Amino acid sequence: MEITRTGNYGEYDYDDSPIICPICNEEAEVLYKNIFNNEIVGCNECIKETYENE
Repeated sequence: MEITRTGNYGEYDYDDSPIICPICNEEAEVLYKNIFNNEIVGCNECIKETYENE
Protein backbone atom coordinates (compact mmCIF):
# COMPACT_ATOMS: atom_id res chain seq x y z
CA MET A 1 0.00 0.00 0.00
CA GLU A 2 1.47 3.32 -1.06
CA ILE A 3 0.92 6.48 0.95
CA THR A 4 0.01 9.51 -1.14
CA ARG A 5 2.05 12.62 -0.44
CA THR A 6 -0.09 15.64 0.30
CA GLY A 7 2.59 18.31 0.53
CA ASN A 8 1.31 19.32 3.96
CA TYR A 9 4.35 19.75 6.18
CA GLY A 10 2.77 21.06 9.37
CA GLU A 11 1.14 24.13 7.88
CA TYR A 12 -2.40 24.51 9.13
CA ASP A 13 -5.24 26.86 8.38
CA TYR A 14 -6.56 27.93 11.75
CA ASP A 15 -10.17 28.92 12.13
CA ASP A 16 -10.17 31.98 14.38
CA SER A 17 -13.94 32.07 14.74
CA PRO A 18 -15.18 31.51 18.30
CA ILE A 19 -16.59 28.16 19.39
CA ILE A 20 -20.26 28.59 20.30
CA CYS A 21 -21.88 26.12 22.68
CA PRO A 22 -25.16 24.78 21.25
CA ILE A 23 -26.57 24.36 24.78
CA CYS A 24 -26.10 27.85 26.26
CA ASN A 25 -25.21 29.79 23.05
CA GLU A 26 -22.17 31.33 24.76
CA GLU A 27 -18.59 31.42 23.52
CA ALA A 28 -16.75 28.38 24.86
CA GLU A 29 -13.16 27.26 25.33
CA VAL A 30 -14.05 23.55 25.32
CA LEU A 31 -17.06 21.51 24.18
CA TYR A 32 -17.78 18.21 25.94
CA LYS A 33 -19.29 15.18 24.18
CA ASN A 34 -21.06 12.10 25.48
CA ILE A 35 -18.62 9.25 24.77
CA PHE A 36 -21.40 6.81 23.96
CA ASN A 37 -23.31 8.74 21.28
CA ASN A 38 -21.02 11.71 20.43
CA GLU A 39 -23.69 14.28 21.33
CA ILE A 40 -22.44 17.57 22.74
CA VAL A 41 -23.52 17.85 26.37
CA GLY A 42 -22.22 21.34 27.04
CA CYS A 43 -19.20 23.58 27.32
CA ASN A 44 -16.79 24.37 30.13
CA GLU A 45 -19.21 27.02 31.47
CA CYS A 46 -22.31 24.76 31.27
CA ILE A 47 -20.55 21.96 33.12
CA LYS A 48 -19.16 24.35 35.75
CA GLU A 49 -22.61 25.86 36.40
CA THR A 50 -24.20 22.41 36.62
CA TYR A 51 -21.83 21.24 39.35
CA GLU A 52 -21.82 24.56 41.23
CA ASN A 53 -25.63 24.46 41.52
CA GLU A 54 -25.73 20.98 43.07
